[in-house]
Amino acid sequence: MYGLPLLLVGGIAFASYSGGNNPVYVQEAITAVSSKMSYSYGPTNCKAIEKDASHWDMTCSSSITPSALTFTIQSADKAPYDLATSFYLIASNDPARKASDEGLLRYLMINDGSKI
Repeated sequence: MYGLPLLLVGGIAFASYSGGNNPVYVQEAITAVSSKMSYSYGPTNCKAIEKDASHWDMTCSSSITPSALTFTIQSADKAPYDLATSFYLIASNDPARKASDEGLLRYLMINDGSKI
């Protein structure tokens, strides 16, 4: 009687915890950006799509952002400067560049294109 609901809850929890097939640095970037954006923009939804083995694109939006913020995610070892995180972010559009210097996002050291 309780087996199916428990199995369903367990499957959802495992998928949420494991982050699907995303590498750890991608899942950590999604979590960090979503958390920091939520402070300024309210509940935020971030999704990443793999472009190639070392390059992921992430789009983040909330109900009060007029345009989605897009970023490129790479492993921190690809960064041209030292990072305290496992990921390296590059702002890919103007809203992301603007937001990367505002609120809590500025603490993630997001490359806005001028730091390459």
